[in-house]
Amino acid sequence: MANPEEPIRIVIEEEDLPLVPDKPARSAPDLKAQAEKVGQKAGEVAQKAWDSDSRRKVTDSVKHGVSTVANKSTKAVGTKVAEVVEQQTREQVNALQNRVQETDWKEEARKGTVSGLRWLSAQLARLADRFNKDDGVSA
Repeated sequence: MANPEEPIRIVIEEEDLPLVPDKPARSAPDLKAQAEKVGQKAGEVAQKAWDSDSRRKVTDSVKHGVSTVANKSTKAVGTKVAEVVEQQTREQVNALQNRVQETDWKEEARKGTVSGLRWLSAQLARLADRFNKDDGVSA
């Protein structure tokens, strides 16, 4: 086992065999020209695919589909909002009708009359007290 303070050594032995390719190499300009041809060909194929009728049909179909989905979604949301508003309005109308029906109008009129007469009585009593004070007669 190695001493932890001692550095680890890695020895790489060089082989004396020269690197010889299996096939003769092409010249650099030839590879460059081939790469340019491949790039041009790929560009032409991509342009043909872009300009093709099938691409246009697919693109138009996708546009139409997206437009249809958006229109249907808008209609569905509008319909749902209208339904919710209508339901809330019905509930409010029903609550108001129930409140009006539950109100005992005779009792409300009686309470109002009693309150009004008590107020009138108090005012008349004050007026009577004033007249009595002015005459010097006390009750």
